[in-house]
Amino acid sequence: MPRPRPAAAAAAPALAAVLLLGACQPAGRQASDGAAVAPGANDEAAAQSVVTTDWGPLGPADRDVIVQVRQAALWEIPVARQAQRGAARPDTRRALAEVARRHTGLDRLNRQVAARLNVPLPARPSAEQQSWMSEITGKSGNDYDKTAVARMRMAQGLLYAELGAVRASTRNTLVREFAQRAQPFVDQQMRQLETTGFVTGDTLPDPPAVTAPPPPAQPGRRAGPAPAATTVLSGGG
Repeated sequence: MPRPRPAAAAAAPALAAVLLLGACQPAGRQASDGAAVAPGANDEAAAQSVVTTDWGPLGPADRDVIVQVRQAALWEIPVARQAQRGAARPDTRRALAEVARRHTGLDRLNRQVAARLNVPLPARPSAEQQSWMSEITGKSGNDYDKTAVARMRMAQGLLYAELGAVRASTRNTLVREFAQRAQPFVDQQMRQLETTGFVTGDTLPDPPAVTAPPPPAQPGRRAGPAPAATTVLSGGG
């Protein structure tokens, strides 16, 4: 495995420390302090329950999006801070510095909302996130830049979609306001990552499943422009 670049290596010990904190956890869910807790039937039932709050019912998807925003911050902030010093290209350093700055603000908002809704938050990256962090620190040069951007852009795309789904469906007004404020944060972070030139088709999440997709136009024939909806609805008159 290639060794990290000298600049990245200076920041690697701090990132490695984050990895070691959770590397030996047994399987199970994480408590609010990040410690592993063995799952049980009561835990699973509670996770699927809807609880009453001052802002309306709080369901599983509401709690999950709050936890996922926190989970993203736990690995993306240290990776972005490391990359702003150790990335090979200036464009990558600038983009990741902005991601770290914005993500820190989003994490602050997320913790405030979680506290008001009494949603426990993790304190360590997940096992999968730790593997991404380890993968990134093991790269050098342009491979370091490309891997950091690819992993982060993929994760941001998934989080953006989850925020949109919760924004559209939640019955909890505080969660709705949070998702409405958080989605532009994530959108801007995706834009920052895309300025690096390392975002390609293989760095994007899979497109959503469509049950009845519209058919493509006939090969070799360009579809004509559709008339205005108001014209169609009025019968063309």
